[in-house]
Amino acid sequence: MGKLTEITQWEDDIYQLETSDPVVGGPDGVSNKPQKQLANRTQWLKQQLESTSDALAEHAKSRNHPDASLTAKGFVQLYSGVMSDSEILAATPKAVKIAMDNANSRLAKDRNGADISNKPLFVQNIGALPASGTAVAANRLASRGALPALTGTTRGSDNGLIMGEVYNNGYPTQYGNVLRLTGTGDGEILIGWSGVNGAPAPAYIRSHRDTADAEWSEWAMFYTSLNPPPVPPDLNPVGSAIAWPSDNIPAGYTIMQGQTFDTSAYPLLARAYPSGVIPDMRGWTIKGKPASGRAVLSQEMDGNKSHTHTARALDTDLGTKSTSSFDYGTKGSSSGGGHAHEFGSYVNSYWGDSNHTSFLTGGGAWTQAAGDHTHTTWIGPHGHTMYIGPHGHVVIVDAEGNVETTVKNIAFNYIVRLA
Repeated sequence: MGKLTEITQWEDDIYQLETSDPVVGGPDGVSNKPQKQLANRTQWLKQQLESTSDALAEHAKSRNHPDASLTAKGFVQLYSGVMSDSEILAATPKAVKIAMDNANSRLAKDRNGADISNKPLFVQNIGALPASGTAVAANRLASRGALPALTGTTRGSDNGLIMGEVYNNGYPTQYGNVLRLTGTGDGEILIGWSGVNGAPAPAYIRSHRDTADAEWSEWAMFYTSLNPPPVPPDLNPVGSAIAWPSDNIPAGYTIMQGQTFDTSAYPLLARAYPSGVIPDMRGWTIKGKPASGRAVLSQEMDGNKSHTHTARALDTDLGTKSTSSFDYGTKGSSSGGGHAHEFGSYVNSYWGDSNHTSFLTGGGAWTQAAGDHTHTTWIGPHGHTMYIGPHGHVVIVDAEGNVETTVKNIAFNYIVRLA
């Protein structure tokens, strides 16, 4: 019977014999496979254990150890001085004694300055004002500096007036000056620094009631003519035409005069006008979209609603009108009509068995002139009449009005918000 050949390697899985597996021996036989895998694991674990043990023994003999720090253990070096700010040196008893001797020569904390030998000189040296007595000249009421952290739920313990500077202490502005009134209830006024020369400074106010569970109110901001409140973003949706009563267009807006805009710089405006063109509203009014299916932003030119006119003159009946009466009397005609006739001689002739009588004109004989007369016509008093009767007249309506159809109006600029 031979021995299993062991290999120093880690076997991830151990084969499980199945009831259907045949019994096969030998180095690669299925019957020996689980035992061979377990032997390989044991050999690998033995090698790892021996390697780790040797490494620990070698490390223990060496000086290759880490130094101690505030976050890890290690070797430290002793130091007897008191002037170092090192975080990896350890103080000796000598250093501790020097520090204690120095502390004992200082003011006692629990004495609150009672152990100061020359108190007036001390007050003068620190620039403080006396708590009582006559008034003294001073350049300032209190020393300036950053206030202790008053983050919204704490309060000072002294009554009176506190002034100071704010630097990132939970206030609504990063830097600024704060004026605090303390008493039964506290109040604070904060004026921020913008960091820009000449820029308006933001100002805030809050209050606090002096009760056991009182909390500071939320900061309220002061708004001024130089620091107006911001326009609510949803007051007028971006794209809305806003009537503006000035030619000075406010910041963040533009007049609607048919210009193009950068759709990537103003994505909200591009939602309203995907073409990147702002409508030209100069001289135009806005009309609600009719139900007839007309497209939004389509234009409609000016015009009158189709209609007719009826015109007539006032009917009248003038009846029969008479002219003025007059009398021409009897009128005579001019005298005329007198005349005379010329006549010739008669000649008798005989021709054959007939007698003939001929009249010869131009003989020079005339009749006596007669027949001259006149006529008279009687006209007498009379008048004339003229019939007019019922009738109408044609009326012509002349054109009048403006160049285009309009209503009474006041001129505004239409502006739109850029966003």
